[in-house]
Amino acid sequence: MLFLLISALLSGSEAALLSLRAVGLAAGEATDPAVRRLQELLARPRHLIVTLQLLNTLANVGAALMAVMLAARLAWQVHWPPVLVLLVELLGVALVLLVMGEITPRLLAGRYAEPFARRMAAVVWVLQRALYPVADALVRLSAHVQRRLRAPERPLSPDELKALEVAQDGMLGEDERELLAAILEFGETTVREIMVSRLDIVAIPETATFGEVLECIRTSGHSRLPLYAEHLDNILGIVYAKDLLPYLGRAELDRPLNWRDIARPAMFVPLSKRLDDLLRDFQRRKTHMAIVVDEYGGTAGLVTLEDVLEEIVGDIRDEHDETEPVLYEQLDEHTYRVDARMNLDDLAELLGIELDTESFDFETLGGLIFHLLGVIPEPGDEVQYGPLHLRVETVDNHRIGQVLVRVEPTPVAVRKNGAES
Repeated sequence: MLFLLISALLSGSEAALLSLRAVGLAAGEATDPAVRRLQELLARPRHLIVTLQLLNTLANVGAALMAVMLAARLAWQVHWPPVLVLLVELLGVALVLLVMGEITPRLLAGRYAEPFARRMAAVVWVLQRALYPVADALVRLSAHVQRRLRAPERPLSPDELKALEVAQDGMLGEDERELLAAILEFGETTVREIMVSRLDIVAIPETATFGEVLECIRTSGHSRLPLYAEHLDNILGIVYAKDLLPYLGRAELDRPLNWRDIARPAMFVPLSKRLDDLLRDFQRRKTHMAIVVDEYGGTAGLVTLEDVLEEIVGDIRDEHDETEPVLYEQLDEHTYRVDARMNLDDLAELLGIELDTESFDFETLGGLIFHLLGVIPEPGDEVQYGPLHLRVETVDNHRIGQVLVRVEPTPVAVRKNGAES
């Protein structure tokens, strides 16, 4: 009974003290000895747990040994099979220790945590002081074993992330699901899908005057501008706006500077580079912009660190960004006026249809029209792709502007200026 009582008090003390640590110790008198002892005990939670567990284990072992001795004496006196008596005795002791020495004390102590902890504070404080060297050695040993057994940290694979998304589907909110989906798609997205097109690049020639460059920075709002010689396929470097600050008030506005010396080296990446690799390259080279080149080495566009991050967290806009352009206008239930720069995946989501965009080597509605027609379109050209009837409305310098998109139930033949091809 003594060992059972000790086990119950130790189990209750552990539950009460851990409950106080979880919810916080109620305010008490600073001079209250019980409060001071509790604060000292809770200041070293690992040593506290090890001390209580060590004593509890010794109490349980003592109870089991006493049970074995009593079982052996009983079997010898009444001439019962020793093995049977021993098994019955051990089962009984295990049940009693579990119910009376563990479960019941923990439940009661958890309900009356602070009063129980105050009454046991002095006893536990003395025990912890007495056993501190042993408890400290056990804490260090357990920490060492934990470090040796801990698996090396590694990033989750896409399959593991997908399994996590499925497992947590009912527990995640809409924002969390969208963020997880963006992370899953991040490693599969290429630079081609997010880059700024060559036609939209704001760059400066090496013959530009200092005043022209300042005006370009002011009107574009960009802090980094590619520097080129003769044409965009010959990028010399990147001019940073902050690198021009020392020249303000000193350089003549109507004369060019030695832009090659001012420009920083440019980073070049292929169209097929994946965004996770690009992000690591940005981190390693400590840069925020890369020039995208095609298979022939020509400039296809550029990509920035902001473009990469927006693929995960969505649009990042600041006070210098222009108002986001409206890429479509709904005319009726089945008809839209769409900017040819609109991404095909976004168009499919808008119209509620399926498009096999994975098989394309282009990303936009304009690219689809070029692919279907095979020629530079003119205003009025029409083409059908699946349920989509597409009519080109504007073309500027071989670049498609607005397209009239109508969702039709049945496909028709490709037509140019109203004539079937």
